[in-house]
Amino acid sequence: MQEATILPSNELIYYFTHYGYIGIYIFFVTVDQVAPIPEEVTLIVIGYLASLGFLNPFIAGIFCIAAFFTIDAIYFYLTKTGSRLVKKMKQGAEKPAMRNYKSKLHKHMFKTILILSFLPRVRLLTPVIVALTELHFKKFIVYSMLSLALFCAVYISLGYAFSKSIETLLQGTGALTHYLFIGAMVALTIALSIIVSRKFKQLTDDNK
Repeated sequence: MQEATILPSNELIYYFTHYGYIGIYIFFVTVDQVAPIPEEVTLIVIGYLASLGFLNPFIAGIFCIAAFFTIDAIYFYLTKTGSRLVKKMKQGAEKPAMRNYKSKLHKHMFKTILILSFLPRVRLLTPVIVALTELHFKKFIVYSMLSLALFCAVYISLGYAFSKSIETLLQGTGALTHYLFIGAMVALTIALSIIVSRKFKQLTDDNK
């Protein structure tokens, strides 16, 4: 097992190397809900650590999926029961930008859930949107799990595949280096989400 480049200011790497798989689950169901760090960046970091031998990528992926689905199920239930805890999320799901996805859920449920999974921070609204459109929870479970599996696999694989580049970037000691790392990962996330979104639009337009 290689020695990871663990910097004092890089809390994510420090946290996952010390708390492992249980730490992954706890992080995504708690800290991730309020932290400004995009989920995609966290998954890339997990992939990076897996490449160094600190984590098994498949086991880590399972814990990521379990954590994401736990949150999705909670948000779905809270929306169905009219809880005030998801009031802001319901307002976000009712915005004009989301109406297009709500209408497509009826015709292309799996494809829509899949594309929403790859839109940064919008993924959290998916269970709320599904609950508001009165779609079956059983279908949501299946489609959500499949989408989450692909979502986690893509970003963990990116971290694994580009581990050398990530390690080189992390070897800097200044705060600017860490901002550059986060910025690069966010840019990669946005680029991937745009590609997937365009592909999705093309597929749904062809199936009209």
